[in-house]
Amino acid sequence: MFTSNRICLIKLKEVVSLQVKRNPVHVLTGDFRIKCFCDKKDSNKSTHSNNTDSSNIKIEEADSILDSKYKIFQESDAPVLLDVYEEKMQLENKIDIVQHEQNEYYGLNLERGVQGVYDIEDLVELLRRDKAEDIFVAKLPPAANYVDHIVVVNGRSKRHMTGLAERVRRVFKKKRISSDILPRIEGEGSPHWMALDLGNIALHIFSRDARQVYDLESLWSVGTEFDTLANAPDDPLIALLKKHAISLNEITSKAE
Repeated sequence: MFTSNRICLIKLKEVVSLQVKRNPVHVLTGDFRIKCFCDKKDSNKSTHSNNTDSSNIKIEEADSILDSKYKIFQESDAPVLLDVYEEKMQLENKIDIVQHEQNEYYGLNLERGVQGVYDIEDLVELLRRDKAEDIFVAKLPPAANYVDHIVVVNGRSKRHMTGLAERVRRVFKKKRISSDILPRIEGEGSPHWMALDLGNIALHIFSRDARQVYDLESLWSVGTEFDTLANAPDDPLIALLKKHAISLNEITSKAE
């Protein structure tokens, strides 16, 4: 019995009848080649098994290719299509953001104020924009003969305090005219307090802790004579604050 598909050379002397399983093959006498198919059922089974394995491999390869090259579509991943007007507005907003980041003076009023280089509204807007905390504004009476407004703010850190002071000074330089004197930063480098005399406005920048300790709002209201902290000895910061303080007694005497 043949065990595999093959070409066999058979020498026959007479007509014989070969029975290969259920498939008879008749051959004639002589030398010739005959192709015998043995065990058709087993052969088909083996072929089917090989084909099945091959198909499984091909399916796995196809799945792998699809996973690596394609992704399942989800509606949430689809881009939002805007009309022409919406796209134009979006583009303009992006341009504004870039300009804002590139130009520190973007959106600021760089014209000189009416009451001084800074009008109080412009200074407060700048301080808010630079994230100054707890902005306090007090208006002094004309009899004080000092400044029109006192502004007190907090800085989050020494770096933030320095940044606020320097920024106010840079914008002042942009807004001023030739006769306006560029202010100096009092207490520059201090981690607790800095101040700028802007002509019509006195700006004080404190750390959070120092503002609570020195309570400048009370110093401006009751004056150094009645303020216990202002009378504390040997405090260089208090000495600087006294230089910028006006008591109610002084205002009253000037008014009389």
